[in-house]
Amino acid sequence: MPRLWAGNAVTAATHYDMSDGVACVVAGRKRFTFFPPEQLPNLYIGPLDLAPGGLPTSMVRLASPDLERYPHFTEALAAAEVAELEPGDAVFIPNMWWHNVESLDPVNLLVNYWWFEGTRGPASPFAALALGLMAITPLPANRREVWRRMLDHYVFQTEGDPAAHMPPDKRGMLGPMNPHLESYMRTQIVRSLLRPLPPQQREQVERWLAVGAATDTEA
Repeated sequence: MPRLWAGNAVTAATHYDMSDGVACVVAGRKRFTFFPPEQLPNLYIGPLDLAPGGLPTSMVRLASPDLERYPHFTEALAAAEVAELEPGDAVFIPNMWWHNVESLDPVNLLVNYWWFEGTRGPASPFAALALGLMAITPLPANRREVWRRMLDHYVFQTEGDPAAHMPPDKRGMLGPMNPHLESYMRTQIVRSLLRPLPPQQREQVERWLAVGAATDTEA
């Protein structure tokens, strides 16, 4: 579904979108500044959980960057691409590309169209990032390196299919996603988060999980 954005001369701080999109200017002028995903380390992203629009944003004010505080931002600027749009113009916004949107006139109208190509997983990649911050980041550096290799092998599959040596019906979590497998994986993730909880609270959630598993089995 399209979305209409109405506003005045404001700036949307540098952020990314989860889906591909087209932004169409209806009234006013807008300046889009794009940064490729690999510029992430040079954009000085603020707290992941305090994003005003729900997605992380850069702490650098593009119109007047403080290069003493954010010296590597010059590298991001060198890789930036700028598009200034007038009414009737549109721009394609690739997913996960960081972009700053500056409204240049007192009244601005913009229509966005978003879509997702490919297969979506049953969980949010951002949730996986949060879980990684909880489970992997606190580990010693040598153990983090081991888990980085595990993630490269199983999640990012940098060396090809990690389950190619297994029969198709014996791959478990490495096989094609289906409702039963999704339910099993969600249960395991929730149970891993329950371990540090007080026993009474943990038992309550365990009972809830048992009811959910029975319902899933009946379905």
